[in-house]
Amino acid sequence: MLLELANVVTLLKVCLLGWATYCLLTAVYNVYFHPLRKFPGPLAARASNGWKLYMEVVRQESPAHLLQKLHQQYGDVVRIRPNELNFSSAKAYHDIYNPAARWDKDRVQYESVGADHSTVCLIPYEEAKQRKAILGALFSRRSVLSLQGLVRRKVDHLVQVLQKRNSEGKSSDLLMAFRCVALDAATDFCFGTSLDALDAPDFRAPLLVAMDAALPGFAVMKHFPLLRKVALSLPPWFVGRLYPDMVGLPRTQEMLRRQVANVITHPEILKAKPHPTVYHRLLYHDPEAQHMHAHTASREAVLFDEANTLMFEATHTVADPTMFGLFHILSSPVLHERLLAEIRTVWPNAPAEGAPPSLEALETLPLLTATIKESLRMAPGIASPLYRVTPAEGAVIAGRGVPAGTTVGMSIYHVHHNEALFANPEHFDPDRWLLQPKEQREGLDQWFVAFSRGPRSCPGSNLAWCEMYILLSTMLHNFDLRLDRTTANDLAWRDCLVPYFTGRHLHAWCLPSKG
Repeated sequence: MLLELANVVTLLKVCLLGWATYCLLTAVYNVYFHPLRKFPGPLAARASNGWKLYMEVVRQESPAHLLQKLHQQYGDVVRIRPNELNFSSAKAYHDIYNPAARWDKDRVQYESVGADHSTVCLIPYEEAKQRKAILGALFSRRSVLSLQGLVRRKVDHLVQVLQKRNSEGKSSDLLMAFRCVALDAATDFCFGTSLDALDAPDFRAPLLVAMDAALPGFAVMKHFPLLRKVALSLPPWFVGRLYPDMVGLPRTQEMLRRQVANVITHPEILKAKPHPTVYHRLLYHDPEAQHMHAHTASREAVLFDEANTLMFEATHTVADPTMFGLFHILSSPVLHERLLAEIRTVWPNAPAEGAPPSLEALETLPLLTATIKESLRMAPGIASPLYRVTPAEGAVIAGRGVPAGTTVGMSIYHVHHNEALFANPEHFDPDRWLLQPKEQREGLDQWFVAFSRGPRSCPGSNLAWCEMYILLSTMLHNFDLRLDRTTANDLAWRDCLVPYFTGRHLHAWCLPSKG
């Protein structure tokens, strides 16, 4: 017995020594012989994938902010894993995300989302292109203009809820309020069925609470894919026992699965929808739809993943920058008055009188447009770099040759906070889009990349603009808004793919405007 135990211990020692030798030799290769050996970066990052795991999971660093520090130390390009480069120069962004670049996405990053069949997470370029073409008409400007009344109804519902809270002597968490509006508008727009998040007490809709609670764990799920698969397979009752704040996520996903199964089994029910939806596009405009009976499982996965991802995308893209913008407006009485005066040129009536202006009318207001643009610049919808893989022939990025198969990326946050492009980038200044000479304004527009650029840019940008125009103008027109102890520290965030706000958010008193 003792001899057998000794043999086991010896075997374990040999295995451990073999593993340590392998890691050492791999590190030596990565530092001294790897094709990316000439690119600078922390020694541990150049040697092993473990450095990034340690920084994101153990240290819980915010990747966007960590990368900013690394670029200050190492320059415009930093090697942050043995086969991964991150860039910070403006030219690099257009080299990576330009319309001619048909590069695949990075599998590690996008599979971590857990929605492999959605447009956002499709890895090969060609597959993503086909899917985006199918959904394109749904999110076109023409479609959004025709359904702007839907967005208006959701925002009017928010107004009613805020008025009621004010009458009860309550201030409101406007980040959660705006996320409720965005979620209700997106689900109604995309699926013809609203989740009615605005009716949740204190705007704490279970799905939104769960989405927020899940964000800090994103890094863990990215680096440990098996753990991610286990977590996504847990039943709602079990999740509720372990993490009460998370229960809204599996319950909503369960609802989506039932909805998708019903649509596939009874596609005729789509005729009763008030307008075209994601399900219409995927079932009737997909070239493979005619073979649906042979691909029921994959069709169900596509519809579920697409629906699941759209809900997540919709909330942060609209709510986060609107909160940022409104905070800075309320912190600047001069800007606040200028915006009110401009809005009254197309909306002169008191809140209870007359019809509100159309989206087309709001789009003619230069200061409102500039304020929304500045809000999107300051608050990234996606904070992390969106990683791509260089093609077989390699690539030239910002004048540097990069070998084939290299993971490369650059954060939208780093473009919008680049001092060479945006003077005093930490200062909220809508006038940067208005008062400069035309040539300089056009130059800034070239670097406005809130919805990314290239063939894989955000398909829902038209809907996001529509929501922000209507939401921000209505808040300013209908309410006398006053900050409730909110400071800039309450808007602090950590990069968890999308911003995770670690502070109190924007709280404000929403007193009815007297016109």
